[in-house]
Amino acid sequence: MDTDLLRTFIEVSKTRHFGRAAENLYLTQSAVSFRIRQLEQQLGVSLFARHRNNIQLTQSGEHLLPYAETILQTLGRAKQTLAKDDAMQHQLVIGAPQACWEMGLQQWLDGWFSEQQDQAMRLETGNREQLCRQLLERALDLAVMTEPSKIDEVTVRQVGEFQLCLVSRTPRLNTSMLNEQAVIWLDWSTNMGSANVPAELLQRMPTLQTSSVQQALHHLLKHGGVAYLPRHFIASHLKNGELHFVDGAQVLPRPIYLAYRNGSEQQPQLEALLNRPLRLGTQTV
Repeated sequence: MDTDLLRTFIEVSKTRHFGRAAENLYLTQSAVSFRIRQLEQQLGVSLFARHRNNIQLTQSGEHLLPYAETILQTLGRAKQTLAKDDAMQHQLVIGAPQACWEMGLQQWLDGWFSEQQDQAMRLETGNREQLCRQLLERALDLAVMTEPSKIDEVTVRQVGEFQLCLVSRTPRLNTSMLNEQAVIWLDWSTNMGSANVPAELLQRMPTLQTSSVQQALHHLLKHGGVAYLPRHFIASHLKNGELHFVDGAQVLPRPIYLAYRNGSEQQPQLEALLNRPLRLGTQTV
């Protein structure tokens, strides 16, 4: 059924006047009358009782009205959904741990985004398990991780590295003195139970556990203790003497991986992005 016929029927039922309905629809009055006759012929019923200056809906017209409105509303919602689906094909969805966003991941995206035409992004935050699930569910196009995924359907590329350093606001602290210090722990460090991490830290209950580098740094500066924090992120605090390296604690290199589905529909955009060097910060101390 032609939806223009239903739209015209609804307008006439509102105005109860063929002339005013024609003005509202930018049609001639004869075109409106013709459409109503077409609809009545298709349905095999009369929709309006026509009297001079008095147009009323028939019983059949009253019954049709809510169905006509529902049909047009449903069609409108369908068009919106399809338009959104089409727009989604041009939207690159990127997910990363909160700490990576805080360390400057979005600045890496800036150069790529400025070179694109008709490109849109959506940025998501999650831990490794959430990001992997979203990749498989096609809710993400690209995930940034500090630990590789082992899922067959996902391609993983190491694209960079940063350093975690054990620091404190207390100067001249060494690893033999860690029992006296509160421990602040970042959630992303799930595979840090290595020989390079002092055993005293692994056996302690953290006073603060968070996925946010900003929160960890704030707590460390405000309340003291020790924490493994990204070196480039705390460079200014090390330089001005607010933070100090813990003597004897090894620097822990942390890789950065980019993961995406094999055969992703966004492969051209991904390739352009993957070809850009990834650096989370540039300061060194």
